[in-house]
Amino acid sequence: MQFKYILWKIENNVATITFNREEKLNAINGLMFDEIYDALEEIANNKEIRAAIITGKGRAFSTGGDFNQASQGMAGDVEDVKDGGKMQSGEAEIDVSQKKIVLKMQKTPKPLIAAINGLTLGGGLNIALNCDLIYAKESAELGTFFIKRALIPEMSSTYILPRIVGIHKAKELIFFGDRFSAKKALEMGLINDTFPDNIFMDEVKKIAEKLAKGPTYSIGLAKLAINKILEEKIIEACNNEAEALFKCFDSFDFTEGLMAFFEKRDPKFLGR
Repeated sequence: MQFKYILWKIENNVATITFNREEKLNAINGLMFDEIYDALEEIANNKEIRAAIITGKGRAFSTGGDFNQASQGMAGDVEDVKDGGKMQSGEAEIDVSQKKIVLKMQKTPKPLIAAINGLTLGGGLNIALNCDLIYAKESAELGTFFIKRALIPEMSSTYILPRIVGIHKAKELIFFGDRFSAKKALEMGLINDTFPDNIFMDEVKKIAEKLAKGPTYSIGLAKLAINKILEEKIIEACNNEAEALFKCFDSFDFTEGLMAFFEKRDPKFLGR
């Protein structure tokens, strides 16, 4: 498979998706979302693949959605993308690729491992949260970040994150949006483990290959049984997030956050 923004490899029955926009800290644009979806489709259907790793090239896993496309690809009714479609909202076609990826990750009958190799913010963190297992370099930093741009988290993270760390801790992470260390993430139960930087990918590959040698049909059935219980709430969370994001896009603070980003300054939010 050939892609523009991701690297693709299959080795020892393990597929590896590597985000490949190193110069943009692996920020994800519309085409990259589509490529991730296509790679997940291949993982689901290719019998050679029995486990998969998602990671990033360079010093970041991903810093989330490309802010140059901040008003695109962040909203849409999940019901309209169950079959890979798009929805219409007035005269504008809303890209719903993020929601497609959430549902695809949840329903892929193979274990997905997030290998957090560096900075992981916003939508990058949300992709990791939708994986089945998460491992991080000891030096990695993570954060929800959205509030820094007067946005709210998406990709079902408003449901997943509180289930992992608790409601009050999730609100703290979301309300402030500050970065935290991989060690802190491990203490919160947000990730499964950390490994020293110099052996990180070797350790993650060992885990993936161990899974790939296991009864992956049964592992997949276990995953789907667990996720089936969550599916209704995940869909509800995605739709709630979409509705809230539309409101954010109409706010003064979002415009100010966008201008501050492009002007490389601190935003001056007014709470409206």
